[in-house]
Amino acid sequence: MPAPPMPGSLGERVQQSVCGPCWQEWLRMQVMIINEYRLSLADPQTRTILTQHMEEFLHLKP
Repeated sequence: MPAPPMPGSLGERVQQSVCGPCWQEWLRMQVMIINEYRLSLADPQTRTILTQHMEEFLHLKP
């Protein structure tokens, strides 16, 4: 990826550790998670939930 997909250290870790096609697959999975769990993007807790799922999906947990 030419640039981090999100701000902060997590974005830098994603940029260094994840290939473009894997990131695209995550974006598709993210939509499924939002729909399945009926998450509201207006809810601040949703970002935390999606971050946890992203770290698991992309194997970013230390």
